[in-house]
This record gives sequence, structure tokens and C-alpha cells, in this order.
Amino acid sequence: MEKVLSTFAEGVMAETASIGLANESVRYYRSCCHAVVRFCDGRGTDLLTEQAVEEFLAAMDERGRRGEFGPTMRSTLEKTARMMLQFQQAGVVDLRRRRPAPGPSMTGESFLTAFAESLRGELASSSVRLVVCEARQFLLYLDSAGCTLGAATLDDVRGFLVAVAPRHTSGMGNTVWAIKRFFGFVNQQGSSELNVQAMLARVGPRRARALPCFTTEETGRILAAIETGSPRGKRDYAMVRLALSTGLRCCDIVSLRLNQIDWRRDEIHLVQHKTSAPLALPLSAEAGNAIAGWLLHGRPVCETPEVFVRVYAPFVKLSGPTGALIMNRWLHKAGVSHQAHDGKTFHALRRTTGTRLVESGAELELASQVLGHGRLASYHRCRAMAGDLAPGSTPYTLRHNYATRTLTRWVEEGRDLNVWLPYLSAYMGHETYSATAYYIHLLPERLSATGLSGTAGIIPEVTP
Repeated sequence: MEKVLSTFAEGVMAETASIGLANESVRYYRSCCHAVVRFCDGRGTDLLTEQAVEEFLAAMDERGRRGEFGPTMRSTLEKTARMMLQFQQAGVVDLRRRRPAPGPSMTGESFLTAFAESLRGELASSSVRLVVCEARQFLLYLDSAGCTLGAATLDDVRGFLVAVAPRHTSGMGNTVWAIKRFFGFVNQQGSSELNVQAMLARVGPRRARALPCFTTEETGRILAAIETGSPRGKRDYAMVRLALSTGLRCCDIVSLRLNQIDWRRDEIHLVQHKTSAPLALPLSAEAGNAIAGWLLHGRPVCETPEVFVRVYAPFVKLSGPTGALIMNRWLHKAGVSHQAHDGKTFHALRRTTGTRLVESGAELELASQVLGHGRLASYHRCRAMAGDLAPGSTPYTLRHNYATRTLTRWVEEGRDLNVWLPYLSAYMGHETYSATAYYIHLLPERLSATGLSGTAGIIPEVTP
């Protein structure tokens, strides 16, 4: 009996070893396989079934409640048991991650699936996930209280909000909004007649705050601290460089695919994960060189379409708190102090880019477009960090300021305006390069030495 199950366990181990997992990971899975074999042997079971797996997980949940192991171990045990069952049935294994904790009942999950489908097309995919996640937590709360959705009362809703409030330090607006949307769907489906609109009609406003960005000195220290001699260092350096030059969110950087980089035009074309809106951004020389260094000398050979992948097998797309791991890895080495909730996270690189745009005089619409903001309120946070604008300034004044400051800075840095003028023209949305060259005449004392008075000198390779 035990010999049959041990054969399945060895088959799983052979599959995991064949994809290149580290020896420590293989030994970890082997111990979990032995736990499954011992459990089935104690039950007199010579083959795995769905029922046997559920009984095994129930026993592991009881051990977890006694504090014998944590949620990560519980997740690995479930993953191992299901891999053994899959190998027994099909001769293959699936190494995809599974949730470490049990979710709502199957009926509750089916209801959440239908709820999510009702939101698609109306909300962005990230908003759908947020609403469904909050609804799932509410169903779990009802399960723990021994209550069903149909029997839920306003006291249950109030109790849930009180229970989760400590985890939402920025306010309960998103949670309340999600519960209202969920009960709207529940009422429409006839699963409950509870009306929560009156109780949740006047929720307190979200406590917005302008989180800090990194100073120029801090970003320089962070980049210098990253050890680019290793594949992981090359990957982290490229991701930080890309975040600083484009202001992309970490989720968009992680999801960036190889075919979304136009190397001939030095551009990135993608669809934002948060807003589902398309975005096109120039790829700076610094970020492009960092990505090229990772692709040529650090990235493992694999079929994964994403640019940034794991440096250890399996070589798949990055997942989990990637940004937090990168910052925790290098902030201390760079000598940048960081505490919980101080805002010095990977997302602070995005705020840094926005702040630098505002400080350079970028107009409101341009900065929002570069950062891919869905609302202008996000831009105003960057503006608040950069300091307010001069009295009497208008959006068109900011446009002039941005163009002249950029040209002046390029001259001071010794850049060739013949080469760089097309990039400024693309940023400003000019139809012709002569429209951009107009700004050269605004600063004759600074730009006359460049010898550029029109567009005839622009190199052909970058003109349409």
C-alpha cells in the first residue's frame, strides 16, 4: 500500500527535479510527500482521491490551528497533495501557486465568480479584483461567525467593518464601496433582501496624504548600491532604472513583455494593469542599457514572454511582493532609512518621477499622461510634493516652462540638440519639429551657441 503511494511521490519528485528546482526545494517537497504518504497509510488508503485529499487538508488545518506550522507550510502541503493526485491521474504535475488559506465554500466561490463577471466591462480589472477580494473577506467573516449570506443582518455588516478597520489605515472608503457593490448584486440575485445603502451612505472620506519621494541623492545611492555583477543585481537595477525613467508601476514593470519594447524607436508600448488604458513611453538610454544588460548577460534562457523573470528555476514571471523585496534588498545597503508606512517603497520611485516632472515645469496634462494617471488628483499629489506653482501660472505657461527648461538643461549637459529635439517634440505632441524649434528662439542667449535655428540639422534616423 505504502509502496504504491511512494511511487507517486517519487514521480512527483522526478518532475520537480527535471525543471531545475534547487536541491533544498526538492527536499522540502519530498518531506511534504512523505506526510501525504503517512496520512494515507494511517487511513488504509492505497490510492489518492479528491476525498482523501480533502481529509488530509482538514487534518493539516487542525494541526495548523494547534500552531504546529504556519500558513506557508499548509499551502505547500496542499500543493504537494494535489500534485500527487494529478500525477496519479495524468502523469504530470502542476507547480502553480495556491492560496495558503482555505477560502469560502464552493457555493460562495461560485457566487463570487458570478459577481466578478457582472463587474467586467464596467470596472477596470484591478478594481474588480479589489471588490471581489473584499467580498470574499466578508463571506469568510460570515463563515467564521456561523452565519449564511441570506441570514446576514446589518449588525453582521457593521461587525465586519469594525473587524477589518485596523488593517485599512488609509480609510475604509474602498471596503465600504465594495460591500455596497456586493450587496447590490446580492439583492439583484434575490439571495438577500438586506439593504445596506442607508447604513453605508455617509462613509468618512479617504484620508489622503502626500507620501514622500526619493531625493536625487537617495536615488543615486540606491542605484550605486545595487550589485550589478550578479544576474539578480542586473535585473533589480534594470527595474529600478525603468521605474525612475518612466514612472511605471511595479505591476506594469513585472508584466512588461519582450515584444512591448520597440528598440528601433526606443519606446515602450503597454496596457496599464490598473487602468486597462494603453500607454506609450520613450525608453531612455540609461533604462534601455540597463534592460539590455539584463537581457544579454543576466536573464536565464527561457520561453517566458515577460522581460523580468526569476533568476532561479522555474524561470517564470515574477510574482508576489516583488517591489518590496527589491527595496528591502538595497535600501539598507544604500544607507537610506526606511520604516513601515514611511512611503519609501518601490512605488516611491513613481512618485519621484512625477515630482521631477512637476519640478521641471511639466504641464498638468503632460505629467498625467506620462504617468498614466486616471485622475488628476493623483497629479496634484506630485505637485504638492514639488511645491505649489507661481501665482498667475496657467497650463500654457507650464508648457513653455517645460520646453525651455528642458532645452536649457540639455545644453548645460552638453547634449546634441540635433539628436534630442525629436524626443521633446514627441513629448509635447507637436506635428512638426519646427514647432518645437520655436522654443529655441525664446532663449537666444543660452542656445545661440548650439547653431540650431531650425530643423534641417535633425539626423534622418529619428525623423519620420
